[in-house]
Amino acid sequence: MPVTIKKPKTLKAYLKTEFDTPKICLVSIINDKHVSWEFCMRMLKEVFHKDLEEAEAIAHEIVTNGEGFCGGYMFEIAQTKAEMIEEKAKKEGFSLVCLIEEV
Repeated sequence: MPVTIKKPKTLKAYLKTEFDTPKICLVSIINDKHVSWEFCMRMLKEVFHKDLEEAEAIAHEIVTNGEGFCGGYMFEIAQTKAEMIEEKAKKEGFSLVCLIEEV
């Protein structure tokens, strides 16, 4: 019986397949001039998972310049994070807004 050698399967055929790349959105917190430093710090740590140093730098931008960049995420994640922040802000009496910008 003749021996047949199978060619190894490779990913080459799959690499030619095009996939939809997810759109990335940037999320920023816009200060309403009444938001507290503590609230900003808590949201940056809880929602955006920033460490203390990053949270302080972003909170400083929010409080002093009126806007702070929090991160880039796929649209659905960015939207969820923005909604969480705005909902928590409303519960605590702030009219804080999150801005989502597509890159």
